Amino acid sequence: METPTYLKQAWGNVRNAIIGCSAAVLFGIAVLLMSIYSVATPEKVYPAEEPAVVRVEYYLPYPGMLPDSPFYKVKAVRDYLKLVLTTNVEKRIETMLLFADKRVNAAVALIDGGKTELGVSTATKAEKYLERAVTLAIEQKNAGRDVKSVMLKLTKATAKHAEVLEGLKEKTSGSQRDGLESALNQAKMLQEKISQSNNEAL
Repeated sequence: METPTYLKQAWGNVRNAIIGCSAAVLFGIAVLLMSIYSVATPEKVYPAEEPAVVRVEYYLPYPGMLPDSPFYKVKAVRDYLKLVLTTNVEKRIETMLLFADKRVNAAVALIDGGKTELGVSTATKAEKYLERAVTLAIEQKNAGRDVKSVMLKLTKATAKHAEVLEGLKEKTSGSQRDGLESALNQAKMLQEKISQSNNEAL
């Protein structure tokens, strides 16, 4: 005797429902097990990522002739004369900043090239130029002159110098490391000085 059509349809619907429910239950169990596993061992499911290194967005110019060149003294005299002959205060600040940026980049090239002692000396001179630029800029600001653009540039420059010197310090040891530590502290002090000056204007 042949099974009525409506019974076949009913059985088919019940069978499909059972299969569907079973699949849903199995999927739910799998998700639950994965959740429990991820809570118990998060480092295996979600491995720790290396912290992103944030670099200061500030361009350091090409240093040109390095202090180890026999002709460097000629360049130093040229720089001195250029600074003396620059009468516009804002241009004078930017010139000192340029000399500071070139020297700190020269320090990188020298230390990476194995001339660490000369590199440390060059880095120290860089921070002296930077200090002169910052001091003059703050003096101009306190005198009521509009030096917002140069103050912004100095804010980024001091941060970049600190970043570079921090990296160079890790490549040295002993008295040379101490020298870079001193230059780094100088850069950080200048950062704080500019930040304080900017906050006073608010």
